[in-house]
This record gives sequence, C-alpha cells and structure tokens, in this order.
Amino acid sequence: MRQFSILAITKWSVLLVGLLVLSFSSCKQDEVLPLTKEQELTIEADENLIEGKYIVVFEENFITSSKRSGKEFTDRTAKRHFSEAHRAEATPKIKKFLKENIIEESRVSGTYTAAFTGFAAELTQDEVTALRANPNVKGVEQDRILSIKDVIGQKGGDEDARGFDRVQFTSCGVTAAGGPGSGPSSKWIWIIDSGIDLNHADLNVQTGTPFAASFVGGSAQDCHGHGSHIAGLAAARNNTIGVVGVSAGATVVPVKIFPGCSLSAPTSTILNGINHVAMYDVSGDVVNLSLGGYYGWFFCNNFSSYRSAISGLASNGTRVAIAAGNDSANAANYQPACVNMTNVYTVAAMTCGNVFDSSYSNWNMNPIDYIAAGTNLYSCNWNGGYRLMTGTSMATPIVAGILHARQAAPLTGGLVFFSGESYPIARR
Repeated sequence: MRQFSILAITKWSVLLVGLLVLSFSSCKQDEVLPLTKEQELTIEADENLIEGKYIVVFEENFITSSKRSGKEFTDRTAKRHFSEAHRAEATPKIKKFLKENIIEESRVSGTYTAAFTGFAAELTQDEVTALRANPNVKGVEQDRILSIKDVIGQKGGDEDARGFDRVQFTSCGVTAAGGPGSGPSSKWIWIIDSGIDLNHADLNVQTGTPFAASFVGGSAQDCHGHGSHIAGLAAARNNTIGVVGVSAGATVVPVKIFPGCSLSAPTSTILNGINHVAMYDVSGDVVNLSLGGYYGWFFCNNFSSYRSAISGLASNGTRVAIAAGNDSANAANYQPACVNMTNVYTVAAMTCGNVFDSSYSNWNMNPIDYIAAGTNLYSCNWNGGYRLMTGTSMATPIVAGILHARQAAPLTGGLVFFSGESYPIARR
C-alpha cells in the first residue's frame, strides 16, 4: 500500500530559526515568534540520539536477507530451518565485512539477517563517514531511544476491573470492528512490545522457544501491561470470562523489546525484535507494532532502518499493523508509522462514538490507512488482571485482529471525518 549528519543539520536549522526570532524580536520586542510544535519535537528528537551508536544497513545485493530470498513458507518448521541456515551463512559474511573495515566484533551489539541485513555497533565519526561511502552499505543511521508517550486517559490497574473479569465483556473497540471472530489457528499474531503476561487465563500465549523472546534480558513476561492489553484486544479468548478479542483465541507471541517495566528502548533493540519475527513468521501471520517516535519528514521519505526492516518483514505474506502515534501531530513525521507499503497498515484512533480523537491521535491519511477505536478500551493487564487504556496503541491491535481473522485487509465500516480528511473505519 503504500543519518546522524542530516539530523545535525535539522538541529542547527532549528537553532538558526531561534536566532532569527531573537534578532527580529530585538527590533520589535512585542512580537515573539514561538517555535512550532514540529521544531520543538525536532529538538527533543536530538536529545534521544545515542552518542557513538549506529545502525548499518547493507545493500540487498551484497548480503541478501532471508525474507528477500523469494521463498514463501506456510510450514513453520521449514521456515525456522531455512532462516537459521541462512543466518549461519550470512553471519560469516558480516564478520568478514567488519574485519575488512577494522570494526572489532566487541563493538557490535546486534546483527540482522532476516528482515534486512546489517548490524548495530559503536562507531567513530570517521568510521561512519567511511561506511556511508561504501558501495555495499545502503545507509547508516544513528541509534536513538524511542519512548512511547504516556498512555492518555489511563485509569489505573485492577481497580477498574469492575467485576468484568467474572463475566465476559466485549470492548466497544471490538464491537465497532464487527465483534469477535476467529482466524486460522496455524497463523500467529506477534506482539513486539513490553512482553505479554505468559500465564494470563484469557490469552493463548506461545511461550515456546525460539519463538517467544526477550531482547532485554530475562523472559518475555510483561510487567507493564501495555503488551498484554494489546494482546487481549487482538486475540483474547471467547471463554465467558474477562474480555474477548477481535480474532478470539488466536495465538499471540511475545517479543519483548522494552527493558524492565518501561516503554523505552533503543531503535537497535526494536530492530532485534523485528528481525526475530522475520526469522520465524509464515505467510498469514500478523505483527503488531504499537510503538513509534518523531523522526521528521526527511527520514520518513528517504533511507531509514525502519523502512528497510518493515519492508522485509511485510514480504512473503506477513501483514503488519502500526500505531499512528499519540502526539496529535502529522503521522508522516513519525516512524514506523510513516512506512507506507503493501501489507503495512498504519492506524489512527477514534472514540467509541466514531469521532476522531484529536486529543492524542496523530493524523494524515498519507500514511494512515485505517482508524479504529482506541479511547478507554478495556482489555488484559499483566498479573492476570484487566484494565482500561487509551492510545493509538490500542487501536492498532483491533486492526491486527482483523488482519488475522480475515487473512486480508480490513473492510471499511464507514468513514470518520477530521480536518478535511476521511478515515475508513476498520471492520472485520
């Protein structure tokens, strides 16, 4: 369907705007021109950059990723064997490249061979310059911390259960999407997030290795609630208790990329999660990415590690649902929300009354594909509980559940209008 140096230029451009404002104000003291929201966000984005850490993406014709092999799998065992064999073949090539470019393996924090090929490492500025000039390198991007904005309208934890855990409750988000349905049991919904409550009675969690995974130490157990809430909206069981999801009872797979009980992680770690899913997914699987951050127009329309990773992930029959973001801003400036290609669906949020929730949801029909309810939705929490949460993070698993149940793009259940644009309601 749809590099550090550049960011530095952006930062200095913002500073130049500030200097011009100060200069102008010295002539007319009563006219102070504030920075725009986008300029403020650019400065904030700079603060998230990790000094000396970079992500290097190879050209596909140099080392091909396993998802770009042209092979489409429906058998998960066969896919696993193929991906692991490919990784064993590609890893020595990456090591050879590192040696030739005098980059010690001790400085490498991760290698990628499935969704795309590349590595994350500590690099000097001279090494970055040399790598960007290397014909085998597609691009080099400075690593940064991504933090999910506080969930708006959150009502606390189990105190909001209101007894619904004893009598099954259907969230208005699920109802608006056409109610609970079911998809093929052989296809999974991967949740790249804070983990999932591995023992939740209302969730069918894949806990086996190598599928369930944590890239931040420990197990894939959720201790925040964000990932478990998402899993419930997408796939909670239809079992008379708690809640029920859009594709009820679908297998959900936790891929934990946020350390501890936080919602903050480096891009390189999130890419580890994406690469992991690309190792073991099969045609018909769905991936939920309820995460993202501000990058700016340039990064969304040119090279980015997210674009390379999601392009690979969404090939060969896998579908990806991505949150538009919770900053009441242009989704085209946020990654991975701005990634716009076949099998990738960016999701905005509305209220249960089918009104665009401009109090938080990012907007812009390029790249947003669908809108779903995301305000005050009731779903699973960690530690076996339930809770209310709000955000495009909650709207996204509604679409993920539809993708799983339909094994196709959502139907359109009407339109929501906002700021001159019409957003199609995602329906099963």
